[in-house]
Amino acid sequence: MSRPFHEGSIDAELLGRLLDEHGPALALYAAQWTEAADDCVQEALVELARQPTAPEHVVAWLYRVVKNRALNASRGERRRREREARSMAYRFVATHHMPPGGYDVVAVVEALERLEAKERELVVMRVWGGLTYDQIGEALSISTATAHRRYQQTLEKLREILESPCSTKQKPANSH
Repeated sequence: MSRPFHEGSIDAELLGRLLDEHGPALALYAAQWTEAADDCVQEALVELARQPTAPEHVVAWLYRVVKNRALNASRGERRRREREARSMAYRFVATHHMPPGGYDVVAVVEALERLEAKERELVVMRVWGGLTYDQIGEALSISTATAHRRYQQTLEKLREILESPCSTKQKPANSH
């Protein structure tokens, strides 16, 4: 049995014990908010090592710091995805005409984000990459016919997404 944690100096032994005994649970805790859970735990331990003395309730302190780091990482991930989406939209506008139907760039980017990764991959290869169905088939280890069929299905799905009414629009009142 290990000695209890208490206020005092922070040394390598304390950090090692905290990591061994609480590291997996702290990472699981952080994973609720971010994919960088292990980084959050590591950063919290580094921050603890910088403290002049161990907090009174060091494990509770670690949970608070890990959560704050995870929330910050989550916000950073969201901002990165938004920047990438805007960048993709600008590249799309600069290199392609908008599809028929007068869709705006933001709507197209949002629709692309709603696709599954494999569907988005097809669209990027075909639209931005300019690959033929033969090339897409080779890149994805599928037949040319399968590449074409999946691309057509994905375009139909995109069309449905783009043409579905916005859930925030007011529905007409029913008359009795």
